[in-house]
Amino acid sequence: MLYVLPFLLLSFSLGLSWNRFLLTFTSRAELLENQMPVTMVAATVSLSAFALSVGDKGPWLGGAIVLLGLALAAIIKGVFRPIPVVALSAVSLAAYLYFRVLAL
Repeated sequence: MLYVLPFLLLSFSLGLSWNRFLLTFTSRAELLENQMPVTMVAATVSLSAFALSVGDKGPWLGGAIVLLGLALAAIIKGVFRPIPVVALSAVSLAAYLYFRVLAL
């Protein structure tokens, strides 16, 4: 279980922050106006999780992690509470980094 946990944490981190990150590329400014800090954190977390997936695990396993995260993002697309979702995403990324340091 401990072998799979880092992969799942990266997938959760990417999947939970991806939808909010994609809002930066839409023309619906009213969604971003009041919650710009949440969107900035989501962008940072999703790009970091994407880079760590491919950089740490290689293109094949990293690609599988990214696809699992994108599948999670598609499942939770209708969630309207972005602050707890992005916070959980940041916690997942921090937990992955903790396990990464322990593995070194």
